[in-house]
Amino acid sequence: MPLTIYADVFVIVNLYIDFFLLWCVRRFLRLPAKTWRLVAGGLSGALCALVGLAPLPPWLSLLAGGGAALGAAAAAFCPIAWRRLLRAWLCLWAFSFLLAGFFLFLTRFFVPSHAAVVGSAIYLDLSLPLLLAFTCGAYGVFWVFGRLFPQESAILRLYRLRIEHQGASVELTAKADTGNALREPFSGLPVVVCQADAVTAVTPAAAQGFLETGAAPGPGDGLRLVPYESLGGAGVLPAFRPERVIDVKTGRELPCYLALHKQRLSSGQFAALYNPDLFPPG
Repeated sequence: MPLTIYADVFVIVNLYIDFFLLWCVRRFLRLPAKTWRLVAGGLSGALCALVGLAPLPPWLSLLAGGGAALGAAAAAFCPIAWRRLLRAWLCLWAFSFLLAGFFLFLTRFFVPSHAAVVGSAIYLDLSLPLLLAFTCGAYGVFWVFGRLFPQESAILRLYRLRIEHQGASVELTAKADTGNALREPFSGLPVVVCQADAVTAVTPAAAQGFLETGAAPGPGDGLRLVPYESLGGAGVLPAFRPERVIDVKTGRELPCYLALHKQRLSSGQFAALYNPDLFPPG
């Protein structure tokens, strides 16, 4: 008996599947994406999957699938660096292939009368009560998984900071690091260590000159040299006090200096080290 395909059921089922795949990508690559962004990405992928209902040649179907995966990844994770978006796109495809292989494995032993692979998408003819039951079940699974394996952002304690200085502003992700006990020697203010290339737009010329040529600070340029010690050695970091540093989530203003570090601080998860314990509760 031929299976009748309903477009609304097709979109809803693929929304569920794409959301689950994007959730796996987020955890695997440790990307900072909110749940509603994953829903938006899943909806984008589900709507693009409608193209799979058309009789397309294999090469065009593959191209359409790649475009749909890229659109879903962009909707879920942008704005991010293009290399991280490329990794998310390839990772999403890899998880999709694994899911498709698992589904084909099941069909070798079971012949579902209410399931089919349409083009490059999966179709499950499910009733509304069954979809609701699966929603509750999926939520329960995600809740239990989140309890057993806390999200990386909760472990890393990531903060979003906005820095404003001399008419320019940048936003970056900072990792809470209680080992960063640096303070500016004269004022005693805490120091947030930033990846230099992440704050170029707000970096004063004197600090940029120190990074490039090692030029000593002059009177009145606002540049400070902050000594540090670590397992890798000791030295000084150029630092300046921006006009405003704001915790984006709370809107709280943080009085501090920014120290510039030439090397990368992470593989892309964060671009600053920030010790929240050095700031009194707001």
